[in-house]
Amino acid sequence: MPAKIDPESPGFLVSTTARLMRGAFEREIERAQIGVTAAEARVLAHMSVCGGMRQNILADRLGCAPMSVTAFLDRLERAGLIERAADPDDRRAKIARLTPDAQPILEQIQLAGERARGIAFAGVRPEDFEVFRAVCLQLRANLEETRTARLQEEPAQ
Repeated sequence: MPAKIDPESPGFLVSTTARLMRGAFEREIERAQIGVTAAEARVLAHMSVCGGMRQNILADRLGCAPMSVTAFLDRLERAGLIERAADPDDRRAKIARLTPDAQPILEQIQLAGERARGIAFAGVRPEDFEVFRAVCLQLRANLEETRTARLQEEPAQ
């Protein structure tokens, strides 16, 4: 008899919920017609939270291939929403930063995100949301700690 995978296990629940929330966010971005795609909106949102960073680090945070992020950044740079400069520690690497022109777009992205969260959390009591949030923060901390330890153990290439 084959192993029974539980579709309500934490991994499946998180993955499915994230996919559905991402879809709700994408629909809200499209509905808002703010001049960027949903993928570009995610790039801008991560940059607003994390500040200027190397393109490869941004790709890792987004869970995207570096080439995909480069294409997004190319379009955002042409739109005047980001700028790229050589990393002072490694001239071969580029650091991407938001420009002041990104602020009105970020405000629209934030509103779209709030609408998507409203859809996702309809009927969820505030105290239940706080428990959910605390559990998610702990899960993230556990997984980041494990990931950091693993990366420190890997030999440099």
